[in-house]
Amino acid sequence: MGAWLSSAWVADTKELGAAMPRQEGANGVVQYYVLADVERPYYWVIEDGQLADAGLGEHPNPDVSITVDVEIARAMQRGELDPTTAFLEGRLEVEGNLDLLVALLPITASPAYRTLEQELARRTDFDRLGD
Repeated sequence: MGAWLSSAWVADTKELGAAMPRQEGANGVVQYYVLADVERPYYWVIEDGQLADAGLGEHPNPDVSITVDVEIARAMQRGELDPTTAFLEGRLEVEGNLDLLVALLPITASPAYRTLEQELARRTDFDRLGD
């Protein structure tokens, strides 16, 4: 079981995310900043609704950036807090292309995403951060 926000977690995320159903036109780079003991950035590259790439650190050209407290991020990753709800309640700080984020919200509400989220949570030790 890999630590959350580690290279093993990224590998699992990429494997599972590549199997998401295609959604034409849902494209962009989402940069996340998880505020824990230190800022822990990671990013997702979305192409037609599927996760084309992911990595730790900062992407050179994100379309949208999301900053979130570690506990809120943990709850979303575990499937305990819906990302759409967190967004609408202002629990995330968002900068950049808000239209892209809104276009991606149906993906995060889909049954396929929920299944991905559950499997990723099963593979992740959320009590350990990073490599």
